[in-house]
Amino acid sequence: MELLVVKDRRMDYDGSAIRSHWAYRNFGILGNSLVVFRGRCDVKVGEMIDIEDLRASKEIRSDNMVHYIVEVFDLVNTLFASTLQKLFIAKLCEVLGDYGVKTTRKGDDIYVNGRKLSISIATVSPVSVKVHIGINVEAKGIPEGVDAVGLRELGITDVEDFMERTGRTLVEEFEKVKKDSLKVRWAQ
Repeated sequence: MELLVVKDRRMDYDGSAIRSHWAYRNFGILGNSLVVFRGRCDVKVGEMIDIEDLRASKEIRSDNMVHYIVEVFDLVNTLFASTLQKLFIAKLCEVLGDYGVKTTRKGDDIYVNGRKLSISIATVSPVSVKVHIGINVEAKGIPEGVDAVGLRELGITDVEDFMERTGRTLVEEFEKVKKDSLKVRWAQ
């Protein structure tokens, strides 16, 4: 899995990055990829993937987030997409623990002291699995009624280092899973 951490500019997430080959079209990365970037989040109804959110007319937005866009071509399956999403959320919780932040994972969301730190969605395209994870840098521009928290409030101020560290951790975990899947033989 190729990792790209975009540090030279801000990029906003509007939901369109969940489309297949986004990393290839925008950065020339062909194949399994993780692109990490920072920017606003504002997902309009037409780009919403989660049907529950769509039916509830939920707003998905934040003024400042770290975004992770994952694309994997090895197995196109919604169960695999959801599993990969939850594995990556669990790994992010581990990294946050290394920073001294005690987290709680509820499904595919990360909470700190009952306050929501992340958003996430996993789906498939005809050719790949796509996952988006967003972590608040600051809890600003959040929809009304959402009790959110950001990295800065948790004492994580070097956001670029956090992006790099978490990106490497997620890619290493994916590569380990892939290698482990290749070193076993069939049961007889």
